[in-house]
Amino acid sequence: MSALQLRRVEPLAHAQAQAIQRWRRAGREAGLGRVPGHCDYLRFRAQGDGGDWQGLIAAQDWLYRVFPQLQSMLKLETSLANVLGLFRAAPRPLLLELGELHDRALSDIECVVSARLPTCQLPWLQTPRGRMWLLQLPTAPPAVSERLGVGSWLDELPLRLELILGVSQVSQTGRLRLHKGDVLRIVQRTQRCCLAGRCLGTFTFTQEGLQMQPTVTDANPDNPPDADAKVDLGALPVRLEFLLAPHETDLATLSRIIEGQLIPLAEDAARHIEVRANGKPVALGELVQLDGQLGVELLQVYRARDDE
Repeated sequence: MSALQLRRVEPLAHAQAQAIQRWRRAGREAGLGRVPGHCDYLRFRAQGDGGDWQGLIAAQDWLYRVFPQLQSMLKLETSLANVLGLFRAAPRPLLLELGELHDRALSDIECVVSARLPTCQLPWLQTPRGRMWLLQLPTAPPAVSERLGVGSWLDELPLRLELILGVSQVSQTGRLRLHKGDVLRIVQRTQRCCLAGRCLGTFTFTQEGLQMQPTVTDANPDNPPDADAKVDLGALPVRLEFLLAPHETDLATLSRIIEGQLIPLAEDAARHIEVRANGKPVALGELVQLDGQLGVELLQVYRARDDE
């Protein structure tokens, strides 16, 4: 084939699907669908840490969840205008306990009758005050602060640990004069353990080997380690590589390929992208186009046996 035929991933649909997965992992009931048109809604804009977002919630359903006794006391439904007033006056009308959808303040609150409801599919989230539909998601992705725990599916990730005894300085002229047998002095002893340019701690020599003292700081020897800081292994950078399926060849064919011969690819080559983390295969995906750039949509993630 002359070129890979890549499936296009729409950024909005991708963002909605990712949000629904995050909510479900947090133990919330969530999904994607059309807003039912049999009732009227309250529309609002919320200000959160990840940016503004917009939502819809059924007016009468919200009212009876906040004041459950009203449903048996009232003979007629409360007017939409009255529900709107109560929603505006409530100190916490939504009771959201989800950091991504933090509702620090609500604004632009208005009524939406069934005839003006959007017809496209929207992500929804079940809340203590009823089902909420997201007209607009927060612009910034949620912050992830998970620490790497024992038994993680990346426990066997290859890492290069550097044990730095110390540093010294030499001029360019002095470097050119180095010869076999010269002795270089370690002027400043640091005895630091570093990984991916970050200091994980210091070490001391013992009769059994090296004793590690965890700290966290940068790799600048001028900055002393903070002995009270905790090492967050989950925050260490990981190099990801994306590889097409391996191609069997021989030396004669390879020489022609180097000179410009085309490498044949299978029709489904785009669906066999191997993702490697620090050289270790961790996932399999499909090559796609997302917002004008190449991306890999994961089809399979390799997990440890005990992982969920």
